[in-house]
Amino acid sequence: MYLQPDEPFPSLYELAKRACIRHADRIDDVGDLPFWLVKPILAKMASPANLRTLEENCPQIAEEDSEIWREFIRRDFGEAALDDCEPASPKSWGHIYRKLKRAQERKDKQQISALKAQIQEANEKREKRRVAVVPFNMRDRAEMRKLDGSIGTGMRTYSMSGRSSSSGRVGKPGPFKNRTLNKVLTKGMGHR
Repeated sequence: MYLQPDEPFPSLYELAKRACIRHADRIDDVGDLPFWLVKPILAKMASPANLRTLEENCPQIAEEDSEIWREFIRRDFGEAALDDCEPASPKSWGHIYRKLKRAQERKDKQQISALKAQIQEANEKREKRRVAVVPFNMRDRAEMRKLDGSIGTGMRTYSMSGRSSSSGRVGKPGPFKNRTLNKVLTKGMGHR
């Protein structure tokens, strides 16, 4: 703390008040001090829980700290929440704060559960669209050939002599009529 040459040295009260303001969140009891003396310190408290503890330890504070509770309500819930409620007793501002806090926590839990449900639904949709790679063996290849219609249909699928087949291609086209399926299956099995 540096003083200008023309500044008087602060009083003991001022020095103590500054120290208390710096450590306001650690204060949980002010004894029998009057409210006007501790009001600047209480105004710097950052936590409503600390103010609640102080009220329990010093009941004389609870009658006069409504302004501080209103500031907490304005800070945490907005001006609209402050306008919506007016307690019958000035001691009730702490109760109103806790009531608003519980309502906010319920709303947050509902929003979190709705968000979790949306994420779960999106994951389920993603799983349905997922392409799965399945192992392939020769028995499956024979079954695929049957499904493709190239066995037992009487259709000419390829020519050994190199002449044009019924599909208009020259040479051996592969075991399936579907060219893409042939490429995937032959590459997957190590054939070229």
